[in-house]
Order: sequence, then C-alpha cells, then structure tokens
Amino acid sequence: MDDIAPAPKGIGTDSEKAGLSVSANTSAGPGSVKSEDSYRTKSKGNNESIEGLEKTAVQVIDPEIAAITEEIVLDTALELVTKTLDITDNPNEYPYTVRAFAIGIALAAFGAALSEIYYFKPQTIGVHTIMLVILSFCIGEATRLIPVCGPITRLLNPGPFNQKEHVFSTIIASSASTTALGTMQLAAQSLYYGNQPNAASSIFMLLSSQCIGYGLLATYRKTFIYPTKCLWPSRLPLASIFQSMHLDKGLAKKRLRIFWIICVAVMVWEIFPQYIFPLTSGISIFCLVNQNSALFTRIFGGSNGDEGMGLLSWSMDWVNIGTTEFYQPLGTQVNIFIGYIISIIVLLAAYYGNLWNAQQFPFMSQMLFRADGTVYDQTMILGENNQVDADSLRTYGLPWYSTSNALFLLGRNMGVTSGIVHLLLWNWSDVGFMFPTSLSLADIRKQLRSLGDPVKWKFWHNSEQIETQFPGTAGDPHYEAMKAYKDAPSWWYYIVLILASIIGLVCSYQQDTGLPWWAFFISIGLAWLFTGFNACLDGIFGFYTETGTIIQMIGGFLVPGLPVANMMFMLYGSNSIDQAIGMLADLKLAQYCKLPPRAVFIAQMTGTCLGAVINWVVMNSIVESQRDILLSVEGTNIWSGQQVQSYNSDAVTWGATIHVFSVDGEYFMVAMGLLFGLFAPLPFYFAHRFFPTWGFNNVDTFIILTWLGGLSVGINSTLMPMFTIGFFVQGYLRKKRPVLYAKWNYTVAASIAGAISLISFILVFAVQGGAGEERPFPIWWGNNAEGNMDRCKKVHFPNN
Repeated sequence: MDDIAPAPKGIGTDSEKAGLSVSANTSAGPGSVKSEDSYRTKSKGNNESIEGLEKTAVQVIDPEIAAITEEIVLDTALELVTKTLDITDNPNEYPYTVRAFAIGIALAAFGAALSEIYYFKPQTIGVHTIMLVILSFCIGEATRLIPVCGPITRLLNPGPFNQKEHVFSTIIASSASTTALGTMQLAAQSLYYGNQPNAASSIFMLLSSQCIGYGLLATYRKTFIYPTKCLWPSRLPLASIFQSMHLDKGLAKKRLRIFWIICVAVMVWEIFPQYIFPLTSGISIFCLVNQNSALFTRIFGGSNGDEGMGLLSWSMDWVNIGTTEFYQPLGTQVNIFIGYIISIIVLLAAYYGNLWNAQQFPFMSQMLFRADGTVYDQTMILGENNQVDADSLRTYGLPWYSTSNALFLLGRNMGVTSGIVHLLLWNWSDVGFMFPTSLSLADIRKQLRSLGDPVKWKFWHNSEQIETQFPGTAGDPHYEAMKAYKDAPSWWYYIVLILASIIGLVCSYQQDTGLPWWAFFISIGLAWLFTGFNACLDGIFGFYTETGTIIQMIGGFLVPGLPVANMMFMLYGSNSIDQAIGMLADLKLAQYCKLPPRAVFIAQMTGTCLGAVINWVVMNSIVESQRDILLSVEGTNIWSGQQVQSYNSDAVTWGATIHVFSVDGEYFMVAMGLLFGLFAPLPFYFAHRFFPTWGFNNVDTFIILTWLGGLSVGINSTLMPMFTIGFFVQGYLRKKRPVLYAKWNYTVAASIAGAISLISFILVFAVQGGAGEERPFPIWWGNNAEGNMDRCKKVHFPNN
C-alpha cells in the first residue's frame, strides 16, 4: 500500500527537532459525554473559546525533560498543538507490518470480548484506550526478543517497534473495543420477542450498523480534521503518550515498571470485592447500623444494581469506580457533584411525593410496569409481526416507568437541548462556521450551475492528495507534515456507505423488523445531519450531545406501533453517529502522530469488523447462560440486564406506545424536556452579563440536568470515592503538585484501567458464569449473596 507522496519542503524528519513537552487533560463527562477520554472545554466568552483547554493543559512527558515546573498557559489552538506535541515526522517508518496487524488483531479480540461483557454488568464501563496503548507497546517491545533466524521470525521482529506501528495496532484494537449497539437489539429480540435472528443475519446486521457511520465521512472528514481549531481534545493525551514512549525509551521503561506494579496489585485486590469479599464494593455505615429500613436502603444503599442512591457509601472496587476521575477537569466534576446532590433531592421528593404513582413501582428500575405495579408483559399488546394491536392495548393498558427512570429520560432530554444552547451562547465564534449566515443570490446560482458539471458527480475522480490549501490550516505544521501522505479517496467511504446500507436494509427485511425502506434511509439521513453538528462539538470542545432520544422519537412518529422497527431506526440513526465521531477522532490522532490516513481507514475497518463478530459470540453466550438474571428487575452485583431493559423499554414506549408522551399522556413532561432545556442556560448567561465576577459562567446546565436522573441506574456506592479521588487529583495534585501529576497521573490511571480490564475478563470466565458454569464463593458475612452486598434491607415488591 503506497501511502507516501513526495515530502513538501520545510518539513523536518529527524527526531532531534522534537519539541514535545506537554499535553491536555482531556476526559469524559457524564451522561451525554460519549468518549471516555473526552472532556468539555469551558469558555468564558465568545472570544475565549480555548480558555478551558488552556487551563487543563498539563504535562505528560517527564517535566525534567520539558523543563516545566508550573502550569502552562496556551493562548491559541495553534500554540496548543505545536507546543504540546512533537511536530516532526519520519515518513520512512512503515505501519503495515505483520507484527502491527498481529498485535492489533489480538488486542481487538480481547477488547471486543471485554467490552461486550461490560455491557451486561451493573456498572457499565468501557475498555480504556490507554490500557490498549500500554499493552500494544509491551507486546511490540517484547517482539524484539524474538531471534531473527528466518523469514517468519523477520516478519514478527522486523526491527524497532515504531510509533506508526504502535498507533496502527492501537486503532485496530480500540475500534473493536467499542460495543456494537446492535448486540443490544439482538439481545432484546431474544429476551423479549422470542425472535432471535440466525447467525448470518445477525453478524451482517452488526457489520452494517457498525460501518455505515464511516461511510458518512466521505463528505465530512476534511472539514473536521484539517482545521487547526478542530483539536479533537480526546486525542491529545493519546498522541502525547505515543510520542513520549517512542521519543524517550528511558522514560517509557520507567513508566512501564510502575504500570505493572500497580496493575498487578490492583488485580490481586480486585479478587476480594469482585469475588471473596463483595461487602467492600459498597460499605454503608448507615445500613450496617440499621439493616431493616427501606428508607435507609433507598438513600444509603448502592452496592447492588438499582438498589439505592449510595449517599455516603464507600466502594473499594476499582472495577466499578473506574478511572474517569483521573481525567475529568475539576469544573466538570464540580458540576457533576451539583447534579448528584440535586438528583438525590429530586428522586426522594418524587418518590415520597408519589409523582407518576412512584410508590406503586420499584424505587429504581429500567423495566416497564402496569398501573398496578406488575411487570409489563409487552407480548400482551403485540400482534402479528410484533405490531401493536389497538384492542389489546386498550384492554391491557399503557406502560408505566419507575419514576426514577422517567426522571432520567427527562434529564437527558433537557440536557441535549441545553447543551446546544449553552454552546451557541458561549461559543458561537467557534461553531458559527457551520451555519452560513449570508448567502447571496449569485452564490446560489453558482452552486446550482456547478451541479451541471459531470465531473462534480464523479466522486472517484477526487484527488487522493491532501489539499495544499484548506481553510483554517494556516501555519499548522501537523497539517503540513501530513501532505507527505495520500488521503484515502472518497470513493472508499462511498463504497462502505453503499454496501452497509444495502446489507442493513436486507437484514431489516429478513428479520421482519417492520421498518419500511424509506424510514431506514431517513434514519441514515438523520445520522448524517447530526454527525456534522456533533463533529463540530467534539472536535472543538471534546464532547458531543446524546441525540438518541430525538432520533428515537422521530422514529416513533414515523413508524408508530412497531417497537422492533423503532430499535432498528434508533440503531442506524444513533449508532452511526458514534461510529463516525470515533473515526474522525482517530483521523485527527493520525494527524498528530503522522500515521497515513489510509492506514487509519484500514485499521478502523479491520478492528470494527472483527469486533462485531466477537461481540455477537460473547453476547449469545451471556444471554443464554444468564437469561433469568437479565430479565429480573434488579439483577445481581455481577450481572445486570439494565442496558437491554432500557433499550427495549424505550423502544416499546417511543415505538409502540408513544401515546404516553402525547399531550394527554402520563409522561408528556418528559417529551417537553426538549423544550425546557432550551431555556435552562439563559438565566446563568444573562446573570453573567450583569455580574461577570460571580462565576455564573462556570455553571454547566447541560451536565447538571443530565444528572437530574443520574442515580436511576447502576451501582451508586462508587460515587463518593469517585468525587473524593477526582477532587484530590484535579483540585490538589494538578494545581499544587503539577510535576507529580504530570509524571504519573496517566500512568496510574492506565495501570488501574488495565488491571480492572484484565481481572474482569479472568473472573467472568473463571467463576462468574461467562462460559456457562458459575462458581460462586461460599456465603459468609462479607458475601451476602442472597441479599444486598452492603447488608441494606432487601426491598421486595410483592406485585413483581
């Protein structure tokens, strides 16, 4: 594969010109934040869009090398990417080695299996990309020990493990380690509709739904990759880690030694909360004192899924705590904490105020219920082809949510529109380029005339070379360096789009989902539309809003009465956005690390296709072996069907019984949340205009509103340690001990992430029934397997 084009003049190629010094702290936010490594930039005004990023810029490589001892202030996006990342390149480095493919595919298989397992856990977490970076580096370096004594060993040890190989193999692995949303649809069809598609149809549907988003980038990728202002902050720390490993081998060895020490220690410890001593996953002093109070369970309990709000509980289980707090900016964590406190107040008030008949249903649940509190049997309202029968619906009645789940949907709806308004108010100067404000009649005529040029329609004639001139790239050395490589031609993306669309449509009809062809293509059109807007947000600010609810609502109105059709509409409308955003982020990472764009395309497609197949295999194994638990209201502290239950519940309500959200429906206010969110940021925006020193600009309404129902699902005993660790790391270490933070923060986080990934994989298949046979640890005081692990009162619901 020939990716190399003649190098432009003035581009350095030797590592002696390296200027790597720091990187940005970029991390995930709650709820609507999609990337575990992403963060949200906080701007204080229309002309200060980069300010939040400046304040979170921290060192990643050894500060002794960088000669940095205090906080770094960067004034522009261009300074950020030139002063924090190495700007040189060696075009002679080759990514397409057998070693790179082997490492990437091996880690892809591991990551895909692990991510699917996590989806059926009570606390859903993702496979950490930094963990894949570390593992791929360790394996790549280990291949240097293979003696070269023939052509086969030469393929496995072609020389030093270079940065391009490292990035290439990591992209293969990370693209496979994103759980295919289609597995949730397949699981729901098996669990709730008794309609499990055959293996071929299932796998082809997963391949189609995972790849169709990539095809959408035929028109988007240059706009959101080339310009300097499109930083894609989630990829800055990854680029810095790649460069630190390959520019300074001494530092890399030191970090790897610390990495494995912490990793092994955490793995050994995790055997206790995950298997031997589960009480440590959620220690509640209040419940230990009073084990017979349902009120205490709802307020202080939280070691089990859907148990309680976990107030003042303490978890020692890193599998559930995760490592997000090591990355999230302090301002984001403070807003989450505010949302957490508000959520506690709102949930208690709603439940004991009997909002939406709250006390008739479990305090927390993702399932649907009848008005009398019994579990809603959706088969009672479905007729032929899983279509709602009007007479049966009138007889059986409309479904009800648990009030905590309804509040979650309300908060998510408000958060979506609040986030959009927030950005337009504070950051119009950054997103305004997406919305043309003036278009003369002459411009319109010129565009119409251009449609008559047959060359314009021949996408295969598009230049494969990265354009010499592109808006927003002036003076960017990363962009200039990438001119040495050929871009993947647009027709590659168009072919993926066409094939994935055809396969998806065929699978939709073969599985009798009920989704008509025209609605299928509308879902893809919506995905294309929202991809453009969300790519702008994530590219500049490091996050994007969750648009799944809007897409699902549109699908419900277009094709009413068909829950499976609504799931399919949601799958191709929402999942395509996530996949497209992920590939755009990796293309920007490639620009920072000088990996050819064609290599990104090949790596992404390889990992995605392999990951989809492995996702399907693991999903089938878990659904078959844990069916009863996945269908239960609460699940266990090991397995939970909350994701599938929520996915199916949304499909039933939005797709089959959308009447509950109509004007006279019980949950009309939930749908109105989209409107309410538009006005939420306005008071703080105008308050800041009148009182600019009072800090109103630090209030992120979309984060707070997203957390309105943020406690409605999962293991909540982890929140107090998350906040404590996060405030200590971001509030104290980063500000008061920046050198210590810079040297070890990412290493510690990566080691913990690696440990929980490895030990989870081992325990799931060794003792937790992932392979079919479960080997539970004997029941004792610290392993209350028959009740809540924190020994809070087990709250039973006689109607369920």
